[in-house]
Amino acid sequence: MPHTPESAIGNLADLGEGQIALSRFIVQHDGGLYVILSRLESPTDIPDFVNRVITSGLYFRGLDYARFLSLLFGQPAAVGKDSAEEVFLAADITFFGPERQTLYKDLLIEGDQADYLFEPLYAEAQAGQAIDESADRGHRLPPTSGKLLPGENRRYLDADEFIANAWKRGVRYGIDLAAVLEGIELDRAERRVVARGRPFVPGKDAEIVELAPGLHRNNAPRRLLGGRLDLRQFETRYPQVAAGLRLVKKTPRTAGEDGCNIAGQLLPAPLPKDFNLESLAGPGTRVSREADGEYLLATVSGFLNIDRQSNQFSVTDKIVSHEGVSVRTTGDLLLTGDVYEQHGEIQEKRIVQCRSITAYADVYGNIVSAGGIVRLKRNLVGGSASNEDGDIIIEGMASGAQLTALGGCVTIKRADNCAILARQVVLGQATNCDIVAEQLTIEVSEACAMAARTIQVACARARRELDSVLLLLLPDLAPYETQLASLRGKLAALEKTIVGHRVRADLLRSDKEVSNYLSLATRLRNHEATLTVEQTVSWHRLAALVAPALRSLAHLTELIKELTTESAALAMQVEAVLAAREQVCSDITCKIDRVESDTRVSALLMKASETPLNALPNKELKARLRRTDPRTKLLFAGSSGPFEWSYRNRLG
Repeated sequence: MPHTPESAIGNLADLGEGQIALSRFIVQHDGGLYVILSRLESPTDIPDFVNRVITSGLYFRGLDYARFLSLLFGQPAAVGKDSAEEVFLAADITFFGPERQTLYKDLLIEGDQADYLFEPLYAEAQAGQAIDESADRGHRLPPTSGKLLPGENRRYLDADEFIANAWKRGVRYGIDLAAVLEGIELDRAERRVVARGRPFVPGKDAEIVELAPGLHRNNAPRRLLGGRLDLRQFETRYPQVAAGLRLVKKTPRTAGEDGCNIAGQLLPAPLPKDFNLESLAGPGTRVSREADGEYLLATVSGFLNIDRQSNQFSVTDKIVSHEGVSVRTTGDLLLTGDVYEQHGEIQEKRIVQCRSITAYADVYGNIVSAGGIVRLKRNLVGGSASNEDGDIIIEGMASGAQLTALGGCVTIKRADNCAILARQVVLGQATNCDIVAEQLTIEVSEACAMAARTIQVACARARRELDSVLLLLLPDLAPYETQLASLRGKLAALEKTIVGHRVRADLLRSDKEVSNYLSLATRLRNHEATLTVEQTVSWHRLAALVAPALRSLAHLTELIKELTTESAALAMQVEAVLAAREQVCSDITCKIDRVESDTRVSALLMKASETPLNALPNKELKARLRRTDPRTKLLFAGSSGPFEWSYRNRLG
C-alpha cells in the first residue's frame, strides 16, 4: 500500500537538511497547510514563500491550485465563497528528489501559452523485481500490475510535481490541470497545451442612455400603427418634452478585470472613461441622483435642444421657427410645448397642433390648440383656428376661415365669410359671417347671421341684398319648471305629514294622566316640588301607566324634527332653482346702436333636447340662422334707427 511522502516541514530551532520552516502566515493542522489572511502584510508574501519552497527542492503536495492562484494573483475563483480567516493551501510540503526532477522536461513557451510533450516513461528494474514509485512519492501503482518485466517499468508524472517544475521554468500561472492529468495517462507521445495566460477583460466606459423617445430631429415620415407611414408628418421635427420627464440616464463606467500572463505578471485592464453628468445639464434641465442611478430631467415643458459641439441638453419654454410650415420643411406638426413662435407662413392644408402659438406671417393652414392663446399677427386665409380651452386673437384679417373657441374668446379686427363659434366673440368689422356665441360684440356687421344670448352691435347693415340677421337664444325653462313642480310636490307632502304627526302628538299630550305626568315632571326637573315617600310610590305607578304614551310621543317628536329638517332643505332647493332660472334669463339682451339697412332681430327658443347650434355642420348652421319658422319670434325688422330689447323671466 502506498505510503505518504515524508514531510519537509521542520522547526526553526532544529531544521534538518533540506527542510523548510513555515512563514508566519502559514499554519499546519491535521488537515494540511492553511494561510492566515490577517497575517499577510504585503502582496509579495505568498509569491516569496512559494518561490522559497520550490527553489529549495520542495513542492506542495495535495495543492488546491485554484486557491493557490487566488492567493498569488487575486484570480476571481479566489477562495470561493469561503471568507474564513484561514484558507486551505495544500496537504503538505514534500521533497522533490533529483531522481523525480529528471523525469520532467522543459516547456515550450510560445506567446502566452506553454506546451509540454507527454510520453510514457519507463525505468529499468532488476530481474524479477517491480518498481513501486508510489512508495517514495505517494502515487498509485500502475494500472497493470505490481509485478513488471524488466525494461517495462512504467513511471508516472505527478501533477503537484509538474506545477513545481513549471514554476522553476518560468510558468507560474494558468496551468490546465485537466490537460496535465490526461497527458500523464497517455500511452503515446503527444504535445499538449498545458498553460494559458488570462488576458485582461476591458471595462465599459460611462455612457448616456436615452430614455425619452424622439429626442432628436428626424425628418423621416412618421410611422403609424400597423407599419403604415404618414407622409404628412415627419417623425420628429421639434422634439418636445414635459416637465419632470427623464431625458437620459448615465450608465456608470464598469471596471475591467485584470489579466495575467503565464509568467505570473499582472496585465492591468485600462481604466474606462468617465464624465460628469452635470456638464450636460443646460438651462431647463437638472441632474437627479436617485437610488437606481443618475438621470437628467427636464425642469420645464418645452423645446429640447442638444448642442452638437458640447452635447449639452437644454429645454426652452418656446419654439422659435423661421422656416415656416410646409410639406418640404416640417410637414404637419404635433407640439407639446407651452409656447410656439412661427415667423414663416403656415401653408394650406398643413396642420399645427399645439398649445399657445404666435404666428407672425399669414396662415393658410389649420391651427389646433389645446389651451393657452392662439395669436395671429397677420391674416388667417382659407384655413382654420381652434382652441379647446383658450382665446383666439387675430390682429389682421380672417377670410373664408373657421374659428372655434367654445371655452374662450375670439377677437378679430376684420372677418369676411367666416364661421365663428365661441363663448365670446369680439369683432371689428364682420362681413357675411355666421356666428354663434354666448356674448357677441361687433362694431360693424354687414350681412352677418349671428346667434347669442347677449348681442351688442354698433352698426348693422345689409350687403348686396343680403340682410343682417340677429337671433337671441332664449333658454328652455321646461326643465326648471319640471324640477320646481317635483320639489314643490315633495314639499307639500312633507308639510301634510308633519301636520298629521303634530295632531297625534297633541292628542297624546291632552290625555289627563299624560298631562299630569308631564306637568309634575317639569316641576320636579326645575326643583319646584318634592315628593314624600308615599307620593314617590304613586309617582312610579303613574310613570308605568303613561310609559307607552310617552314612548309614542317621543317617537312622533323625533319624526317631526326629521321631517322639518327635510322640509327646510327642500325649500332651499326650490329657492336655488328659482335663482338659477332667473339667472339664465337675466343676461339675454340685444342692443343695436344704429341700423343702416335691412336688419332682422328674432328670438329663438332652443330646446334642451335639440342639437346645439355650435354643433351643426356649417351648411346646416347657415340655413338655421336665416330660417324663419314658428319657433322664431320676430322682435324687429327695419332699415334704420336703434334697437334695444331685454328678456326677463316673469314666472312665479
